[in-house]
Amino acid sequence: MKSALQISNTNHTTKTMAITISLPDELAEQSIALALRLDLSLEALAVMALEEILDKHRRQSPADLELAQKMKIAQRGIEKYQQALIELSQ
Repeated sequence: MKSALQISNTNHTTKTMAITISLPDELAEQSIALALRLDLSLEALAVMALEEILDKHRRQSPADLELAQKMKIAQRGIEKYQQALIELSQ
């Protein structure tokens, strides 16, 4: 089962967007626990994590990705393709 995580930012000094994402329950629970332990909002934790991974990927070319990272990306693409085929067949 997946949990929905809604993120909205009311900081008026920067443009922000409200989004809702679904997370596996275990990931949502771990995220909430970490946010509480760090005395952060779940939104702040999500922003920090996204900024870190985006910065990491900005600094490296696709050729620098490890095989495991490339395989995860390929697997996500395959899953999206399979889901699209299922939806088209209905």
